Amino acid sequence: MDYQIKYYNRGFSLVELLIVIGIIALFATTSTGVYYSLRSNTSLELNTGSIVEAVRLAQSSAQSGKGDAKWGVKISANQLTIFEGNSYSARNASADQVYGISGDVSMSGVSEIVFEKVTGATTGAGTITVTNGSGVRNIIINEKGTVIY
Repeated sequence: MDYQIKYYNRGFSLVELLIVIGIIALFATTSTGVYYSLRSNTSLELNTGSIVEAVRLAQSSAQSGKGDAKWGVKISANQLTIFEGNSYSARNASADQVYGISGDVSMSGVSEIVFEKVTGATTGAGTITVTNGSGVRNIIINEKGTVIY
C-alpha cells in the first residue's frame, strides 16, 4: 500500500482577511457614533442634575435659616454660584459656593434665583433651559420654589 500525505495550506486568504477587517471597521464606526451620542446625552443629564442640586441646596439653606438670610443661585456661562443675600450683586461673597458646568452645554432662561427665608418661595420663578448636541432639558421653578425637571 502506498500512503500519500497531503499537505493543505492552513492560512487565511487575502479575501478572508479583507472581509474580517471590513467587519471590524464597520463595528468600530458604529460604536464610535453610539459612544459620542451616549457621552453627549450623559453630559446633558449630569449638568441638569448639577443645576437642580444647586437650586435645591440654596432653597434648603434659605428654609433652614442658615445665616439668617435669603439664599440664591446665580447661573452663568460655565458655573453655578450658590450665594447668601438678597441678590447676587448684594451677596455675602465669603459664603459663595461655586460649581463648574461642562463646556459642552449651554444654558438660557432664568439666570438668578433667590429663595425667601423659612418659606423657600421665590419671586424669580421661571425656566432654565439646558442644551447640547443631544437634546434639551427644561428645569422649571415655580413661585413656591418647587423644582420640576
